[in-house]
Formats: sequence, C-alpha cells, structure tokens
Amino acid sequence: MLERIKTYLYENGAAGVKLVNTADIIVDDRVRLKCQIPRCDSYGQNLMCPPYVASVAEFRTYLSLFSRALLLQISASIEKTTDDVYAPANKLHDLVNRGEKAAFEAGFRFATGLIGGCCRLCDVCVIATGSTKCRFPFKARPSMEAMGIDVIATTEKAGCVVTFPINDVVTWTGLILID
Repeated sequence: MLERIKTYLYENGAAGVKLVNTADIIVDDRVRLKCQIPRCDSYGQNLMCPPYVASVAEFRTYLSLFSRALLLQISASIEKTTDDVYAPANKLHDLVNRGEKAAFEAGFRFATGLIGGCCRLCDVCVIATGSTKCRFPFKARPSMEAMGIDVIATTEKAGCVVTFPINDVVTWTGLILID
C-alpha cells in the first residue's frame, strides 16, 4: 500500500519520498519560538500558523499516536532575477493533500498532512478580517514548523537534503503522518 502511495507522489511531482518512523521526527520548541522571534509575518495572520494551531506539546502527543510518516520533497529551479522561492510551496501543498487523500483511500484513516512554510491558499487569510472560518477547511494544512518540527534535522536524519541558503534550487518538504 505505502509503495503505491510513494509511486503516486513521485508521479505527481515529488522529488523525493521517504518512509520514516515518527520517532525520527525531531520536534523542538525552539522551532516554534522562531515563529515569534523574529516575528514571522504569518504569526497571528494565518489560521494555519501560531497561535491558532496546536501547541508543540499537543503536537508531541498527537505525533506519539502515529508510528510512521511519509516525508516528501519537491524541488524547483529559481531564477536569480526573481525572489519567488515560495511559488513551489503551492505545489507541495497540493501534493501533501493528494498524498493524504491517497493514504486515506488506502485505509490509513488517520492520515494527516503537514506542509512546509505557511498556508498560501489565500492571498489574505480570513483572520485578517476577524473571521476564524477558513475558506478552504479541507485543503488548508499547518506547516511542519508551526507544529515545532525541526525540518532540517528531520530531513537530515532521513537522509534527505535541504540546502540553505537557497541558491539556484529551492526544496520544500512536507509530511504525511500515517498509521
């Protein structure tokens, strides 16, 4: 089943997909602190970002209920003349949602996807208007970072590559919790 999901993810644009044990997902409170210091422009401005998502402690509890996850990455070339390293994030978001749905349909009823970076489904999140009702509740996903996941340490532990600073290629990483 998982091999079919991995193949599906590759066929739909993943540059890499690894099955990992959730014990190898590094959760660190300092990652969440970086949402606040220096303050990320999405902090308090996006329903899928802090302070509107589960706390790091709550996420640790949720994570402990899973034993495996699919770590997936997409990569894209970026031109030096543009600074749009965020454009491929939408592709990752879509791929995480597709993978979560494929996992659910394969019998993994608790499959839960997390994206890289903040949710960018809307140009301006409804929270800016005072609403807490998401326009896309079945598509919006919180980021790995919002949950306190150290994406760099987790990807390195899984044998994947994330390079900073970004030069010619940007790599975005997502996660689908599976059990």
